[in-house]
Amino acid sequence: MTSNESLVRLTAHTTGASARCPCCGKRSTFVHSHRLRKIQCTEFFGSRTLLILDVRHFVCNNKKCGHTIFTEPLAMTRPYGRHTYEAEERIRHEALGQTARKACETLAMQHIQVSQSSLIRTLRLMGSVNPEVRTSGYVGLDDFAKCKGQEYMCVIVDHYTRLPLAVFDSRYGQEIIDWLKAHPEIKVVTRDGSQSYASIISAASEFIMQVSDRFHLMQALKRDAVEPIRLLLGQKKEKMQYPYPTEDEAYRAIVGDICQMGEKRHREKVLLYYEVRRLKDEGKSIAEAARIIGVKPQKVHRSLNTDIRKLLSQEQKQAMAAAREIARVVSSGCISPSSVLGRLDGKLPSRLLARCMRSIVARYKPLRKEVRLHNKALGEQKKAVKVKGSTIWNYIVTGETQSKKLLRLNDTHPEVEQVIQVCMRFRKMLHNEDDAPTMDEWLKEAAACQVKEIRGFAEYIRKDRKAVELACVTCFNNGLLEGTVNKTKAIKRSMFNKANANVLRAKVLYSGMKWDWNYHLN
Repeated sequence: MTSNESLVRLTAHTTGASARCPCCGKRSTFVHSHRLRKIQCTEFFGSRTLLILDVRHFVCNNKKCGHTIFTEPLAMTRPYGRHTYEAEERIRHEALGQTARKACETLAMQHIQVSQSSLIRTLRLMGSVNPEVRTSGYVGLDDFAKCKGQEYMCVIVDHYTRLPLAVFDSRYGQEIIDWLKAHPEIKVVTRDGSQSYASIISAASEFIMQVSDRFHLMQALKRDAVEPIRLLLGQKKEKMQYPYPTEDEAYRAIVGDICQMGEKRHREKVLLYYEVRRLKDEGKSIAEAARIIGVKPQKVHRSLNTDIRKLLSQEQKQAMAAAREIARVVSSGCISPSSVLGRLDGKLPSRLLARCMRSIVARYKPLRKEVRLHNKALGEQKKAVKVKGSTIWNYIVTGETQSKKLLRLNDTHPEVEQVIQVCMRFRKMLHNEDDAPTMDEWLKEAAACQVKEIRGFAEYIRKDRKAVELACVTCFNNGLLEGTVNKTKAIKRSMFNKANANVLRAKVLYSGMKWDWNYHLN
């Protein structure tokens, strides 16, 4: 043993007379050669420790064995490992709980020297695939945004262990169906109201019971009921607001117009590229994308390998560079190209800007004209007494209110009182209260409602009836999934939203697990 102020070197050698071949299992005593192997250990007397081990290479005597020479195995580390098992456990623990830079600093305080790149590689290896797990039979699934508005992933959580079981690169891919088929013990799956998830679970097994989330059902009722009730009460301002696209809607429309520039053959190549990319992000294979688009798979493959920078013209590149800023200006209230041009400070010529905004102008110009004529015709009218949407919703949820106008609905607006009673009875049915109606009774009552949004909501409930009925009588919901999604967002923010999918999967799956829980590095 040699040491200095910062490093302790331990020199050792193995003492076994023989070693077992890892290929055939036969023992050998014939030593071929010796090698020095450096293995980093945990701290020793407060200093970094390096074990220099004399490792022997043996010759396998079995002529039928494929390994002529093999290295004797070590109990303290894995083959080709640079750290002991205990040091690797500390490295994984710090890498999962912190960013790579912070983990390096923490490990340095524990006298373990490792680089940020090594930590990232460790996490990528851990998150390369979903682990083989045992489920309780009661799971839930939900999606979350890896890149908001562009790329989404899916997570599955066990309701009893409260641990994430799997994270998938896409939210509607074939891999989710394969995972559910690989776990025939699953009895119940909770989900939101997405029909895509319903079809995925049904495709995996017809014996899995699906439970729709009560919170999402109530939010869907709120979205379809509050505004129509306000319209019936005359609470909504009669003056219409000028319509504007959101930034994402404007960006998609601008990109679509940019792709339409150029000759027909050039436009077809650009549109094919973006369409193939969109289907690829949705988890479609090359064959499926080719079948949907109606082209040969070879053409889809060539489009995926195309460098879009070489495909776009100079005008298209210039427009693409300013597309996001144009969308931001349009969403803030500027629809005409002349007003947008003044906000861009001459970044695009007027002719090119007009071509980029062709779809937006064609769609919103007549809508804005209708609003302008409508508001002009209104003139001066007396404003009605306001009742907030939150007050109406609290009345539906609790059955109690302090609003005098809502309390007099039975006399002043009996048709509105009827709509509110339909919503209240759905809430009672969903929470399985004593005076709750049956599903058939509520569907019949909602189908006769004068509000078309309530009738549409009832049709949605009818299509997903089995999952809603189970939501009324079981204790399962997607609250655990929402918490997991919030935790995933916190992990993304700690990595400055630049997390590789494998790194994100490792941090989500293994941060709350024991290290030997179905995880083996080899």
